[in-house]
Amino acid sequence: MLVSSFMIPKDQVKTCVASDTIESVLDEILNSKISAVVCVEDRKPVGIITKTDLARAYKQQLPLSTKISDIMVADVKAVFENQPRDKAARIFDTNKIHHAVVVGENGEFSGLISSLDIANECVKDDRAWPWNRTEKGRIVQQ
Repeated sequence: MLVSSFMIPKDQVKTCVASDTIESVLDEILNSKISAVVCVEDRKPVGIITKTDLARAYKQQLPLSTKISDIMVADVKAVFENQPRDKAARIFDTNKIHHAVVVGENGEFSGLISSLDIANECVKDDRAWPWNRTEKGRIVQQ
């Protein structure tokens, strides 16, 4: 199962810019019922903001007018869209993260995946038993 077959495509990923405020990103996360927003500059990911980052900002009593660049994780972890799901899962485990941007062969931003996306794909594999799933997710008998 390749990452490209279950990632959230970039046109469906919620994004912001570094100068956006905590309040605007918080509104986006709550209104869209998502758990992360990718911060982009020139259409390239430069950071990621999660519910955890927002909770940390709340705990530190940062004003809602604080720029996202002050709280975002700038060390964005990336996986390649042509990587197998299990290799992406190892990257998540090694780095202790729950979200990663997906990039194409040339490093261009192509989507987002979460640990929940990976878990859901594992469940689909389990449901397919005794058959296997192709890299694109189709069930095949062997």
